[in-house]
Amino acid sequence: MDMNVVKFDFLAASDADWEAYFRHKDEILREADPEEPLLPREKRKAVFISSAASPYRQARMFLMFSPGDAAAAGFAFLSVETPRSPTYETNKHFAHLTLSVSKKYRGKGAGRLLLKRVIEEAAALEPAISELLTPVVLESGGRFLAGLGATVALENAENRLNFKDVDWKMAQAWAEEGARRNPATALVTVQTIPREDLEDYSAAYTETSAQAPQGDIEGKFVYTPEMIRFSEQKIIAQGYTPITMFTRESDGKISGLTEMMYLPEAGHKATQMLTGVREQYRGRGLGKLLKASMLLHIRKEFPGVKHVATGNADSNAPMLAINNRLGFKKHLAIKLYKLKLGPKLPEKAGPP
Repeated sequence: MDMNVVKFDFLAASDADWEAYFRHKDEILREADPEEPLLPREKRKAVFISSAASPYRQARMFLMFSPGDAAAAGFAFLSVETPRSPTYETNKHFAHLTLSVSKKYRGKGAGRLLLKRVIEEAAALEPAISELLTPVVLESGGRFLAGLGATVALENAENRLNFKDVDWKMAQAWAEEGARRNPATALVTVQTIPREDLEDYSAAYTETSAQAPQGDIEGKFVYTPEMIRFSEQKIIAQGYTPITMFTRESDGKISGLTEMMYLPEAGHKATQMLTGVREQYRGRGLGKLLKASMLLHIRKEFPGVKHVATGNADSNAPMLAINNRLGFKKHLAIKLYKLKLGPKLPEKAGPP
């Protein structure tokens, strides 16, 4: 197949390369989620550049071109941890990869060509990467990876809660009941974590994120105070309004947390990230208190929001039990595939 794969240097890319990237990306996003409006390209470009720049991860990106086509035929984003990451020694063998091929080029070897170039790059890293983790929304992507011998490591979903469907009386009751059951526990609402809470908050964040099912993913994830602060600063610089709620016990320890971010240019939605309660504080209704209080806060402070989006593993029964009662419904199924790298790609593969 007459295709050319080139590195995409997001800091030095030409206007033509950005145009090619966005034409391809717009097609993929509309195919995966036709209901979701696309942000203006300049906004997405700024967020993309900011997100790719991190002292804790390094990225390699590639565009694939077909002669005479102004849109890229494919895009790949390879991300690995750097030695500054606290889990580098544990996780340095695997990389996260997103890979997409335009519909008209699928089933013609384009995906194999693009993946081969990514694997060459991964093999040249020090240390060499032996495993790729790739999220998949489109069925064609799943067939392609399965044909290469990849296995599903974890089944996730983007779940959405439409505000018109919320039982606000129940949400208010959850918040009030949580406060009654925990009279000595403070509910704190902030945009950035207070300096005096940052160390314990990072420990709570690490602990509660580890509670979520990991499926067949071999890795460890630790969030230091410096990483938490870096993430806050980056999100704010990108134009988001972050909101974190956490519960602080009478001894000063943080028992649970929930976080969300809101972007004015996408004012129809709010994105809720991690919600969790530390093991020793479970059974007191803190999870329901946090989830309900955040929803009430969003409704009050961001009245244009129509829905809240959040991600959950399909096997995360405790969180799904709360979310389902609130009215969250599956919007997008996302499968995380694991591909072990050998000396060469298998000969057989489905589209793309």
